[in-house]
Amino acid sequence: MSEKGVFFERELNGVMKDFCRIEIAGVRDVWEGPARPEDLKRFADSWAAYKNKKKKPKKKGTALKDLPGMTEPRRCELELNDIETVEDLASAQETTLRAIGEPYVELAKIATLQVEAAKNKQELVDEVVVSAATLKTIANEVKHEPADNSASS
Repeated sequence: MSEKGVFFERELNGVMKDFCRIEIAGVRDVWEGPARPEDLKRFADSWAAYKNKKKKPKKKGTALKDLPGMTEPRRCELELNDIETVEDLASAQETTLRAIGEPYVELAKIATLQVEAAKNKQELVDEVVVSAATLKTIANEVKHEPADNSASS
């Protein structure tokens, strides 16, 4: 039987730990738990690839853990599928997400709403900045206009 070891990081009792998932070809069940020394030896290539990936800088964007409805196991599952930010999840293919599980399709919808809300928020902030600058310009023009004394006569 062909065995595959996949390493990932997950929170355990408030501390980030290295975990291992062992999958056997043709068997639906998987074993998942904290990485053990025997796992590191048994799947040395996967462990080396995981360590190299861990050294790479994280993608820019909103962290998956900040998405409403996101749990630690779901975050890990998405990261195992190279979906590391809310923006990645919002732009992920639905077929890819369905292969992982139906809840991930719903999380993608939430992610899309959050990305759109962030974009709209930035557009609103830009609009307020422009309005404030316009008001300041008008205030300066009014301040420098000569006084109209015709009302006093």
